[in-house]
Amino acid sequence: MRYVASREEMQNIDAYSINNVGIPGIVLMEKAALALEEVFLERIPTDSRVLIVTEKGNNGGDGLALGRLLLEEGYTVDFYEIGVIPHDSDSHQIQKHILEQMEADFLMKFPDEEYDVIVDAIFGVGLKREVAGRHREVIERLNQMEALKVAVDVPSGVDASAGQILGIAFEADITVTFGLPKVGLLLYPGADVSGEVIVKEIGFPNKAVEEIAPQMVSFTTDDLEYLPERKAWTNKGSYGKVLLIAGSKNMAGAALLSGTAAYKSGSGLVRIFSCEENRVILQEKLPEAILTTYDSEEKAWELLPESLSWASVIGIGPGIGQSAFARKLVKQVLTLGKAPLVIDADGLNNLAALLQEDTELRQLFHEYEGGMILTPHLKEMSRLTGEEIAEIRSNLPKAAASTADKGHVIVLKDARTIVSDGSVPSYINMSGNNGMATGGSGDVLTGIICGFLAGGLDILTAARLGVYCHGLAGDAAAKEKGYYSVLAGDLPNYLETILKRKHFPEEI
Repeated sequence: MRYVASREEMQNIDAYSINNVGIPGIVLMEKAALALEEVFLERIPTDSRVLIVTEKGNNGGDGLALGRLLLEEGYTVDFYEIGVIPHDSDSHQIQKHILEQMEADFLMKFPDEEYDVIVDAIFGVGLKREVAGRHREVIERLNQMEALKVAVDVPSGVDASAGQILGIAFEADITVTFGLPKVGLLLYPGADVSGEVIVKEIGFPNKAVEEIAPQMVSFTTDDLEYLPERKAWTNKGSYGKVLLIAGSKNMAGAALLSGTAAYKSGSGLVRIFSCEENRVILQEKLPEAILTTYDSEEKAWELLPESLSWASVIGIGPGIGQSAFARKLVKQVLTLGKAPLVIDADGLNNLAALLQEDTELRQLFHEYEGGMILTPHLKEMSRLTGEEIAEIRSNLPKAAASTADKGHVIVLKDARTIVSDGSVPSYINMSGNNGMATGGSGDVLTGIICGFLAGGLDILTAARLGVYCHGLAGDAAAKEKGYYSVLAGDLPNYLETILKRKHFPEEI
């Protein structure tokens, strides 16, 4: 697990490192420049022409220090300081003085020449206001130039805390960021202009990070250690009983995808509660599943209570449709269910309708004791909360955290999925890709989360790890098949490779 920092958190870590630990700011700046130089030497030929564009703050100082190191390596480097900000930071003054002693080239006006590389060292992490005036003009011109574009820490114009574009932003091919990933580099649209994000350590001590304790985290492959343990002296009953209330007439696929994923993620038993029309295809495609099917609403209400009492984990929603019958299914689950509950897809749409019109249901929802995971995409989240999609998208972490309730975890699905139980830290997911933007992917996620719950994980860990492994499976699928050709049905098979790392890491 690694922290992901907002603007204020990163500034506080920097200040704590300097003021409390005693690391001089100029030392951190030199280490930042060395980290940038390392990226250059690995990727960019030394005969390249480089333009470094700066302002008078510490981000500009990082750029100046980088330029000095590149000059020593043989690069041709020009410096252009915009100079709208009236006062230099102390570290910026030191770096500029060194370059003046080296007789470096400071351009008096914006250059017309061509460059191989352009370095943005204008604002960095601290920007809060909209970019305007001369700064906007310069960034517009930089974006129009043909060159490899490198941003120092954060592309100028990106809100480091929320990923919003503050009027205009430098469009980087590579962003070299220091210490910790920044929230604004991971969330869209900031992620769109950040290019490849490279995180470099520059000496912020662990004590500083732990003292500030950023309010967001992401996972790395080391966190696969959280996967539910499987022991030698066990049987199918040791790994939980998942009940999936899924599918309706002409929607067998949703039940099949979620059921397959639940088994592939380690469930001991999976029972699918669906309409009779889905029996044959489910028996043929997933013979391991226990089927409980109904041919009438009366039969469904007769069979449902026993199915719910059998389950150690319940999932509802994939493919159940939006109807009076489906709404009653959701209400009955909230009334009779006792096990951890995952609500997805049509389950969420029916829940949203019930919350608006049914006072009793609202009480059942808030008082559900088994623990609950809701997995809305933005439109479903809008239905649940009444907020506009644009408002939700403007600050995904806030939207997820403010909607989560005691015992309720929100998995807010987007290109960067957020998982929150209302406490800190929230989780931001970095796995997955656009190939997964295809029908049925969410059904697979439901099955994975249910499988992890069945293995004994708590609801927050199951939600985080489920989202992460779902994305890793998508990444593995895209690597082999390409982004265009990934199907939701591929994901459970590639999940095998991901989960195999738990016990056979050397084979991956």
